[in-house]
Amino acid sequence: MTTARATGRLILRSEIVERACTWLRDSVPYSQTKFHQNEHGIYRADCSGFVSMAWGLPGKPEDRHGGLDTPGLAGVSSQIQSGDLRAGDVLIRADGTNLTRHVVIFAAWAEEPGWYWAYEQAGGHRTRLRHIEFPYDSAAELYLPRRYLSVLEP
Repeated sequence: MTTARATGRLILRSEIVERACTWLRDSVPYSQTKFHQNEHGIYRADCSGFVSMAWGLPGKPEDRHGGLDTPGLAGVSSQIQSGDLRAGDVLIRADGTNLTRHVVIFAAWAEEPGWYWAYEQAGGHRTRLRHIEFPYDSAAELYLPRRYLSVLEP
């Protein structure tokens, strides 16, 4: 099994957020078949490609798929408690098909209890910062908070 450190480099939380904001800046349209290229490389323009880019995982050409898929992201992260969520962590549904799996990057808890802000790359939308009910709208039992294994804690 590949470890996160073998897959990607160590990365600061602030860098994860900065990288996520570049796709927000570029207003990247969602696609499971197309790629987006910017200063951080070439990545698939879906949710897992977005997180792969933000976490600094290999994109094209090293990874011909343009980043890991959602189950792959679960494999390079560990489950955490919801109270431990920090910017750059994710809420992920890794089971199911490419139509049901999804992942968002946690940004911060919102003022309203049970809500948070997350960077999201989702079907029918461009990259956005969205207000979401924890853990992911109405799919409470399906989304788990996870932390990338190679994140550097300050």
